[in-house]
Amino acid sequence: MLDKLSAITRIIEKIKRFPVTFESMRDWVRYENIEISDRTLYRYLEEIKNLPLNDGRVITIDGDYNKKTWKFEFDKSAHEFGESDIKSFLLLKNLAPASLTKKRQHSIDKIEEVLFKAQSKSKFEYHMQTLPQAQIKTSNFNEYVYSEEEQQNLDTLIWAMQHSRKLKVMKIQPDTKNPAPLPRMPIVMLPMQVLYHNGSIYILLLIENSLELVVYDLSRFKQFDILENIFSTQKFMDHFYAEASKRFGVEPNLDDEVYDIRLEFSPSAGAFISNRFWHCTQRFGQKSSGRWEMRMNTGINTELVDWIFGWGNQVKVLGPELLQEKLKEKLVTMMDIYLNLTQ
Repeated sequence: MLDKLSAITRIIEKIKRFPVTFESMRDWVRYENIEISDRTLYRYLEEIKNLPLNDGRVITIDGDYNKKTWKFEFDKSAHEFGESDIKSFLLLKNLAPASLTKKRQHSIDKIEEVLFKAQSKSKFEYHMQTLPQAQIKTSNFNEYVYSEEEQQNLDTLIWAMQHSRKLKVMKIQPDTKNPAPLPRMPIVMLPMQVLYHNGSIYILLLIENSLELVVYDLSRFKQFDILENIFSTQKFMDHFYAEASKRFGVEPNLDDEVYDIRLEFSPSAGAFISNRFWHCTQRFGQKSSGRWEMRMNTGINTELVDWIFGWGNQVKVLGPELLQEKLKEKLVTMMDIYLNLTQ
């Protein structure tokens, strides 16, 4: 068991890295096996506000829903930026997804203004003006631009994740591209992750009763409430990551099986894909013939089938048989479309 000084020291170091609520701090204390009661933890959080610290002080902020947040306020946080630091900010600003920046430009401008005021000695404005901002941009290809209401929903969902709050979901819009049965509404869900994938923002949740993973595009959230009920995010994290790893991308799988996916790529295509991230279990090996073999342990879904199909004759499915059959079905469907078109 840690003595009081050691426990307080670790708590301060945690708050220095990121602001915390009592609930998130309690989850962290339990995860780190720091044996103190909830009452003692709250007393320590209140005591450290009055401690003399060399580099700043701990303060509290009263937030939404009467939630208190503890954060560290540094006395000397304004370190000078170098040219490389300012270029990094420029890249983050200009290469960020348009699905976020187009509706949040005011917030981005405020951040830039704060940096300018804090970093006047580092010639922040000089570097920002001389760097070719218009020549550093994203193409916005395949990006969905979310509305003001959808952006507000995103902020609310992030708040729920930060404070480990359950959601009561009343209405989810059906997916027209990949229709799949929706759970019976209303239903209580545990929000676990915000994921940017292939031009869209997705919310990953666990259904409370079954712990089934569901993934919805942000635009599909039409009606939901944040509940007062708090859950331990850390308790479900291992299960969440295990379920998420069973998918190639975000689409639901065809069944509950996890398959040993084996793909063989041409030398040129293999060299390309082996330097990119596709799935957390991916492994690559080059054969003596120059061709590449890619292996993954994941489920089979339409996103995987479409991705493989897009490589055309550059790829061959070595296994499993179900994946080979799905590729054949897609090929036959496409052939029928274009053969009928020519006739």
